[in-house]
Amino acid sequence: MQTSARLATARPAERYSATAIGLHWLIALLIVCGFYLGWIMTDIPGFTPTKLKYFSWHKRIGVTVFMLAELRVIWCATHSAPPMQDMPRWQIGVAHLTHFLLYVFMLVIPASGYLYSSAAGLQVVYLGVLPLPTIIGPDKALKATLRLVHIAPNYTLLVLVVMHVLAAFKHHFVDRDGLLGRIKRRT
Repeated sequence: MQTSARLATARPAERYSATAIGLHWLIALLIVCGFYLGWIMTDIPGFTPTKLKYFSWHKRIGVTVFMLAELRVIWCATHSAPPMQDMPRWQIGVAHLTHFLLYVFMLVIPASGYLYSSAAGLQVVYLGVLPLPTIIGPDKALKATLRLVHIAPNYTLLVLVVMHVLAAFKHHFVDRDGLLGRIKRRT
């Protein structure tokens, strides 16, 4: 039986849990939406109602990604990932490093955005109802630094996500090893 067919009907130990799969795809969707909003909102001149609405949505997404990423880290620490079989050691090493960096950026980017907002004197209000505590006060110099600390990692994350997706496609379409089946929803 082919490996991809085997993983399509894989035993639970060969697949991620439904919780891990759900968190993976939900966080991925939110990151794409947050990046897109961040990209377009900064190109809107002035402070229009639309721009302010996009900033609000961007912050809500960031806080949500941060909370879900924390939950995902806890989940990964308490639940083993299915083994990566039939892969060269260097690919396994790169996959582990990439996953580690993805988690780091899923936490660093929202945290830096939160601090950036605080340094700009803008309180983050989650979902428009829950004001988050302000950790630092308004500070023009720190605001400029935190802006870079927030923006630069986004482009690094973008590169990592593209690498992650290309690797998944390579395993699915070129290697046909069924690796992508570990993170797909059960049908």
